[in-house]
Amino acid sequence: MILDSLVRGFREGDLEGRCSLLSAILLSLAIHTSGFSPLYSLSAIAISTYFSSGRNLRLIVALSPFLLLVLISGAFFSFEYSLSSALAFAGVISAGAVVYSSSTSEVGGAMIFLRVPERFVVVVQMAVATLPLLASDLKNVWLVTEGKGIGRYARVMRALISTAVLRALNMSEALYSKSFSYRAVFTVRRPDGKSLVMLGISLLLFLSTLPRALFSLL
Repeated sequence: MILDSLVRGFREGDLEGRCSLLSAILLSLAIHTSGFSPLYSLSAIAISTYFSSGRNLRLIVALSPFLLLVLISGAFFSFEYSLSSALAFAGVISAGAVVYSSSTSEVGGAMIFLRVPERFVVVVQMAVATLPLLASDLKNVWLVTEGKGIGRYARVMRALISTAVLRALNMSEALYSKSFSYRAVFTVRRPDGKSLVMLGISLLLFLSTLPRALFSLL
């Protein structure tokens, strides 16, 4: 179930790239500037859940072991700190899910629109496109690996690392054979209404954190 959620969570969506990228940045900033407020973390999760069609919830389920680790480590300080840290972690995952609600080419177009250097855009595009492949590889390796407990986990990790290295080598050979020149392949389209509404709500959420952040500096 966890691996299925991970694979489905990385599937591309239909939101416009620039709105998706800017919304993800604004949601992450809102969580940070609010001081990891549970209210703002929950708001970011709710926004992402609606506009990404629940893609963020699948990623949260897939990364639940790490979420549990955050809860346990935070409990050494206080229950309130543990809860706020876990919700902030889930909120950041939700912000990332918004990026995957668009296509890789449109995310590249959004970065070009924001004047990000083209070389860096290409690297980010490759990373964004590779994560779903690694998630699928992890699922396949888990299904064919026998055993239980830590022993199975260790074998899965060794196989996954080997698979990732082979995939990286194949990718590098393919890029070299095609005289790769770090030219970004991107798409830019007019934002649809849903994407603009998401961007507007994300902006309002971020702006609402600024008075508190400015007050804390005084």
